[in-house]
Amino acid sequence: MSGGAIGLNGLAFDGVIERRGTDSLKWDGMEGRFGPVPGDALPLWVADMDFLSPPEVIEAIRRRALHGVFGYVQASSGSYQAVSDWLRINHGWDTDPSWVVSCSGVMPAIGAAIRAFSDPGDGVIIQPPVYPPFFRIVKDNGRQVVENPLINDGGRYRMDMEGLRVLLEEGENRILLLCSPHNPVGRVWTREELDGVCRLCRETGTLLVSDEIHADLVFKPFAHIPAASISPEKADRIITCVSPSKTFNIPGLQTAYTVIADPGLREGFQTSLRAAGIGAYNVFGLAAAEAAYRHGAPWLRSVLHYLKENIDRSLAFFQEEMPWVKTRAPEGTYLLWLDMSASGLAPEAVTERLIQKGKVVLDPGYWFGNQGSGWQRLNVGCPWRLLEEGLRRMKVSF
Repeated sequence: MSGGAIGLNGLAFDGVIERRGTDSLKWDGMEGRFGPVPGDALPLWVADMDFLSPPEVIEAIRRRALHGVFGYVQASSGSYQAVSDWLRINHGWDTDPSWVVSCSGVMPAIGAAIRAFSDPGDGVIIQPPVYPPFFRIVKDNGRQVVENPLINDGGRYRMDMEGLRVLLEEGENRILLLCSPHNPVGRVWTREELDGVCRLCRETGTLLVSDEIHADLVFKPFAHIPAASISPEKADRIITCVSPSKTFNIPGLQTAYTVIADPGLREGFQTSLRAAGIGAYNVFGLAAAEAAYRHGAPWLRSVLHYLKENIDRSLAFFQEEMPWVKTRAPEGTYLLWLDMSASGLAPEAVTERLIQKGKVVLDPGYWFGNQGSGWQRLNVGCPWRLLEEGLRRMKVSF
């Protein structure tokens, strides 16, 4: 591999950008999440990237800022068309722009779907180890978390389809939250797997809410397949959540979209948004999202290449320097899922050792459910210089 900077319009991903002191959750929010941490701790945790967003996105925000008036805005038909075009060109999914609904984020969208299409006390199925807010959004809305754990099959996870069938046949489990691609295990679900899930949901009348926020961050030869595209004529019980936030590193702009083909389902979802007061849009988020979807593809190709190099280098490091840490290349996302159970330490002690001795912060695996105990999640979305230092710090932690 080249190891050099990969540039695009003068942009080099190797350049280190100072983020401390910018109210960055990743850099300035460590103590709020972990307690006291060394002042020079290196954050390789929360999933945002330490890269500049695409130049076209930055320019769109700059132009909007120069206008100087930041009143209420509406999502234009052009922005919905941009989402629809992106899904068709990049994922082979033909959608109508009228199916697209704007929202302030994927998690607010999931919350709205839970409130609209289940009752307090109903079960919502999740597949841990999984993104921690899935647990919270279910509990905070007064529903029951129902676990259908993934199966770790020799290091590559798969869904427990038989266990899922049993849970779906229980009438009180009204919704399945699908993480696709899966965070943190990095699986990109195959057509066969998705077809099985969609078929089970349709047979049991279960609403499928598919979080596809990492859809664009997939490495060849794998390809993301939107769940609702598997059988378009049977997608009347599927809500798909997408966003440019992870793809183009703009999560702070709080802009996401749901794609809902069925008019009745879409109307119920929009009613739930209004009831929660989720209706206004971020003026910069809309401008950034449309620019990203219309002009960001070359930047995305470059950042995927850089992330793949970071992943390959990290895997080589663990094999050579920390062979007791077990991991594999993710099929999607820029997150490595590390089995550190061979350390011989309690999971909390591993986190403490990394932070206090190594001065490096990762996401503890137990945040992702009991199935993540003994694991850590490593974010490789940063300049290699920072990642290399973080890996070195991990080694000296033990």
